[in-house]
Amino acid sequence: MDPIDLDRLLPAVWQANAAGDVRALLSLIREIAPPVADVERMSISETLATMRDLGILLGSVKRNGAEPVSEISTLEEVLRLLAQRSGLIPRDTIHHYIRWNPTGRRERMYTGLPMERLLMAAVRISLPRLSDAVDLCVVLDSADAGDLTFALAANELAALVGAMEHSIDTVLAGVTPEFFARTMRPFFEEIRVGDEVYLGPAAAHVPLSVVDLLVWACDHGGDEYLEFADDSVVYGLEHWKPLHGKWRRTTSLVTRVTEELKRCLPDETLSLGLYASAEALCRTMRSLMVFRGKHLTIARKAYAADIGLYELGSGGGSVAMLEAITDATRATSTLLRRSVTTHLKDLG
Repeated sequence: MDPIDLDRLLPAVWQANAAGDVRALLSLIREIAPPVADVERMSISETLATMRDLGILLGSVKRNGAEPVSEISTLEEVLRLLAQRSGLIPRDTIHHYIRWNPTGRRERMYTGLPMERLLMAAVRISLPRLSDAVDLCVVLDSADAGDLTFALAANELAALVGAMEHSIDTVLAGVTPEFFARTMRPFFEEIRVGDEVYLGPAAAHVPLSVVDLLVWACDHGGDEYLEFADDSVVYGLEHWKPLHGKWRRTTSLVTRVTEELKRCLPDETLSLGLYASAEALCRTMRSLMVFRGKHLTIARKAYAADIGLYELGSGGGSVAMLEAITDATRATSTLLRRSVTTHLKDLG
């Protein structure tokens, strides 16, 4: 959809960003921002497309040194109404920027440069699969660790989470740390809407933390990661928020499986379902561990003192926090694998 006619203006957005022309960007917003009466008549799909297209300009204005809502006061009411209609924040999210963004010549981008397109392609690999992974976690949360239902869902979860490795490999192969740190990172700066501030469409806001909570992090993740997950959930889809709240206070799948393994007596043979569940969960944890190791490598380079412009990532986390999450993921993966190895017996 192109409800506010951004298609024809995309080259002008890229030119203004290349030139650092904040006045031109503000002029574009004034030209295409819809009046409140138009927003009230929009379908939900149109509100999503409108927020997506305004979002490209919001991030561009902030990247070039101005607060968009302060410069154009009528924007606040429009953004809040778009948010109310869609159940999302009054700013664009990673879902607007990636999942609800056309590809090809109509792709909404800040720069129009090939490396930005590659970054977006990398997130397109993982975002829909992680969304499906959240749905699978609902199934896993209600299944017993020894059941084949759990084992089948855990196997599918391992495959979906494995897409994160392909996603990060795309970035490693085609995007330099300098490009992300100096060209892209400034577009994801927070903007102020009324008394609140909202981060831009950061890749850190894919629902990985929602999946992590149930799989391992709710009781192994540490306070800093749990606080980050609490802060990030506001940028997700509306139906993920109660799941986040529930899984924040539950027992992780890793703990459920390891406890089930401990209940097996020394002379008992593991059930096929429990063995399959444990092995699938081990693969899921391994994929998370590999992804986080590669992500940490990229972050260290992008936020190094001689390259980076910011201390915190686009999702609000620090490199030190990433290091702690990586260590916790590795430790939890090792704990699970040792538990499986200790209790592994001939299935007969």
